[in-house]
Amino acid sequence: MPRATPLYSETGGVIGATIVLQDVTRLLRFDELKNDLVATVAHEFRTPLTSLRMALHVVLEGIVGEVNDRQAEMLQTAREDCERLQGIVEDLLDLSRIEAGKVDVTLSPLPSKSIVDAAVLAKSEAAGDADVHLEEILGEPILPVLVDADRIGLVFDNLIGNAIRHSPRGGRIEVRALPNGQRVRFEVKDDGPGIPLEYQERVFEKFFRVPGTKGEGVGLGLYISREIVLAHGGDMGVDTEPGRGSGFWFALRVPGPQAATSALQ
Repeated sequence: MPRATPLYSETGGVIGATIVLQDVTRLLRFDELKNDLVATVAHEFRTPLTSLRMALHVVLEGIVGEVNDRQAEMLQTAREDCERLQGIVEDLLDLSRIEAGKVDVTLSPLPSKSIVDAAVLAKSEAAGDADVHLEEILGEPILPVLVDADRIGLVFDNLIGNAIRHSPRGGRIEVRALPNGQRVRFEVKDDGPGIPLEYQERVFEKFFRVPGTKGEGVGLGLYISREIVLAHGGDMGVDTEPGRGSGFWFALRVPGPQAATSALQ
């Protein structure tokens, strides 16, 4: 790792520079070992966690015998905790792939409407349970984008899931797709409490969670989402005002011929 510092004369002019070359091999090796440990632990968790989830499901559904209301309530709580742990394990595995530079995406052109439709459908049940209304807003012209549908589905799952958790009962979440030159800008806007100004630049950091907010996971969702968007050649950000909701957005490229057409329009 090179570090350079200019040398100044008494009159303020630059007369030279000092250059220090630091060997960071050992530090990089520690990072590799840390990433290997995270991946190994997450993989080891998967099998017993899957067995535990299946056992809870079988018992809760009464397949192996009747359970009373109190038992069912406790089993349901345990099943929800298992689902939360499963999400954490998947996030840790995604993190290990990102740290290893293995965020692979297979891009193909898909209509922006179908992407938004799939995202809203996937979270409609969760929104209904939370008494939150999901609304689609599509700007004209409706353009295709170059996208890995499975990966972008994870991004939407995270953004809409966060919006549902932080929206009041009876609230509304808008999922938008708006043409923007040679890109389409996707947005998820809620009417929750918003993000304090001092934390807005940190929400995409690894393991960061806004203090005092409710939520699940370990603070990796937004970091992983941004890395997926960057792997698409896009960018991602947030527009929010405390007390006026949050709006997370990301922009994806339009295929060549459509990009030229949208630019003219």
